[in-house]
Order: sequence, then structure tokens, then C-alpha cells
Amino acid sequence: MENKAPQCVKCTVFRCVGREKDKKVPLSCPTEQYPELIKETLEKHKLPENMAIHLAWRQMMDNLYYNEKGREKWSWTRVDEIMEYARIRGMKKLGIATCFGLMAEARLLSDILERNEFEVVSVSCLCGEVNPEDVGIGGTFFCNPIMQAEVLNQEGTELNIMVGLCLGHDVLFLRYASAETTPLVIKDRALGHNPVAALYLSEGPFGRRFFEK
Repeated sequence: MENKAPQCVKCTVFRCVGREKDKKVPLSCPTEQYPELIKETLEKHKLPENMAIHLAWRQMMDNLYYNEKGREKWSWTRVDEIMEYARIRGMKKLGIATCFGLMAEARLLSDILERNEFEVVSVSCLCGEVNPEDVGIGGTFFCNPIMQAEVLNQEGTELNIMVGLCLGHDVLFLRYASAETTPLVIKDRALGHNPVAALYLSEGPFGRRFFEK
């Protein structure tokens, strides 16, 4: 029996791209499985707070796609995109939630944002100077992503940027941050904070690591 759990990554039909409704899709297609969610999510997309994000994304992509300076088309970095998104949304006060181990990178980001006329608030993961024993865990230092989020909440940041928070700490930060938040650096200690490289290398040098037990 075919697995009905959504498995878009294993689809070979891609009807969602071509919009050819007569194409038969696998039983695992979430569009076929959850038709009621289509209507529900469409209504959520139409909420003003969500439409503001959609419209900013659309304008940003138009600026990227149809840039009159040909050599700049598709040349925007993630940093460029973050600044453009913030400008379109009218956001002036940006927060940086950084790992202490990436303070140099976060400082460069702050310099770039300030040079482009944004107000920046930055908070290290070690803020609070909490003793790890106070929360019942071991170690010699304690990262405090919840305090990072709450400090930026208190400061009234309009858009937060995560710079290399540890896995788990990023989850906690997102749980408590009030402002919209986007990642810039995803921590990967082995690959220079470029985690997608592990996927590419899985077809080569890392194949045995990931696919052989």
C-alpha cells in the first residue's frame, strides 16, 4: 500500500508547478489529502499582517527579477534581501540575536545595517550570565536564547536576524520573540556554517556517513 503521508520531495509529477489539473498525482500529495486546508490557509494568507509580508516579498522579488541594472539581477546576497525587505516594510529598528562564537560576523552585520541607516540592537546568547546549575543542567556557561528574545521584545525591534544560534536555542528564540524573525547564519561547526554542503557531499564523501549504518 502506498504511503499516504505527504512526500513532496519524492513526487515526479509536480502538478503544482504546471497547474495541469488533469495530471494524476500520488496519494501522498497534500493538495489532494487536505483540500479543506487550502481554503483555511487562503483565508489566513489574506489577514492584514500576513498580506504585508506577502506584498513585501513580491516587491522584493520584482526588484530582484527585473532589476534594470542587468549585472545586478540575481546578484543580491541574503544581507541585501533582508535590508530590502525591511525598507519595503518601513522597518527601521532591527535586532541581531547572535551566538557568542560569531560575534565578529555579527559585528560586521551590525556595521552594514547601521551604514544603511538602520537602528540596530544586538544581543549575545550569553546575556544574563546565568549559572547552568540554576536550571539544572551541567556545563560552565549557559546560553540564554529566551532572554535574547525578551530583550529584543523590550527594545521594540521590528525585525530580528538570527546569527548562528545553536540548534534548540534557535527554537527557543523563535518561540519567545515577538517580532518577525529571519535567519542569516545557520550554525554548522563542521562546514563553516554552510549546512547545505552536507546535502551535496552526501552524494560523495559523506555518503557512507549518512547512508550506511
